[in-house]
Amino acid sequence: MRGFVYSLFLGMIFLLGACTQAEEVQHVEAFGIEVMEQNAEGLYEPAGFKKVNSIITTKKDRNYMRVELKSVEDFYDTGGKYIKTVITHEQGYKSNVLDTKEGFHRTEELHEPSTILIPDEDAENFRGDQFSSDELGQLKKHVQSFMKLVD
Repeated sequence: MRGFVYSLFLGMIFLLGACTQAEEVQHVEAFGIEVMEQNAEGLYEPAGFKKVNSIITTKKDRNYMRVELKSVEDFYDTGGKYIKTVITHEQGYKSNVLDTKEGFHRTEELHEPSTILIPDEDAENFRGDQFSSDELGQLKKHVQSFMKLVD
């Protein structure tokens, strides 16, 4: 009888722990950044820049964490000439209960500029931290529209 009560108690604790609410945070971003490449001597030198539209979603509680990246990246050389666009959908998952890690990484390459809300002038230094809620909604919808290419 004591074992039954003990098992019942442990089961209740497990169920209560499973009912905790997971915290989800989403960042919708647009920015430009310099791209560096390693040369023959092992030093990194500027190779151009890229414009990025992305959505990063993190969801976690005490039992697991999931991180998802959806991005549209336009690559340019040091002279500002367009090279390519890379669409990425990536997800990583780590369970603390089962001690497992899972995920996927999918990409597709396009050959026309596809980012939005980033000006051409001084794009490698652009930080879109002053977007309105309408612009963030537009950016999110834009990035999600490309995911059909990689899913």
